[in-house]
Amino acid sequence: MIKDNIQKKTLSIRISTDGFCFCSYTATQTESLQYYCYPTDRNISLAANLKKAIEESPLITKDTEYSVKAIIETNEFTNIPEEFDNKQDYKIYYRHCFPKNGHNMEIVANKFNAQGVTIIFPVEKNVSGLLQQIGEVTFYTPVSIMLGFLTLAAPEEERFILAYVQENSTLLLSIKNGRMELANTFTSENREDILFYLLSIWKEQGLSQTEDTLYICGDREVNELLPQLKRFIKQCKRLNPNEQFTASLLNRIEGIPFDLQALILCE
Repeated sequence: MIKDNIQKKTLSIRISTDGFCFCSYTATQTESLQYYCYPTDRNISLAANLKKAIEESPLITKDTEYSVKAIIETNEFTNIPEEFDNKQDYKIYYRHCFPKNGHNMEIVANKFNAQGVTIIFPVEKNVSGLLQQIGEVTFYTPVSIMLGFLTLAAPEEERFILAYVQENSTLLLSIKNGRMELANTFTSENREDILFYLLSIWKEQGLSQTEDTLYICGDREVNELLPQLKRFIKQCKRLNPNEQFTASLLNRIEGIPFDLQALILCE
């Protein structure tokens, strides 16, 4: 094989216990994007599921050189102030926050100099090893993607909360004067869970029901949630992928998660 003949592509993968989403594209070819989903089998490990997905995905071929960007869906993340950011201490910080976990895990980080924080989160070593066989890998987690998105496309309001509704959980980012005050996730298996926890955090953060803004985006039930939320919060606005990412083939392919779209277009 002649190296110059190897195609160089970006492969973005969203990794979740609920399934995998693959996006393959070439940066110089705007219409080259392809999208593929693969469900998981709950009876086998995440790494075993990923191995099968890689082997069966029509978007991954052996004669292609990839730059891999992987979103790891996890609730086990924590924020480190910039002044305490030391790579050698990542495992210590992580195990302090999640003392029962961390076995067979690699702790990775996304740094946000503009925010003055570093977000650390775990990646299974077996998962990391599989991805490194495809190409050079950069890891992200949904909170990192959404914080990066807000850094590039910040709303005008001085204070707001962004709620990202996912399949079985909801991610919340509280922003004040362009800086993150709070990042948290909670399990939300039904609409009532989302409303309860979101409104509880809204109250705990001391946001105004009439002056401050709630932005909401996600993969399910967002349109149904908005009328109910507007009973309690006057300024509720949906972030629609088709409006946020208008100049892309992404908005012509249904079902791509918001954070995966943001990763592809905001990198």
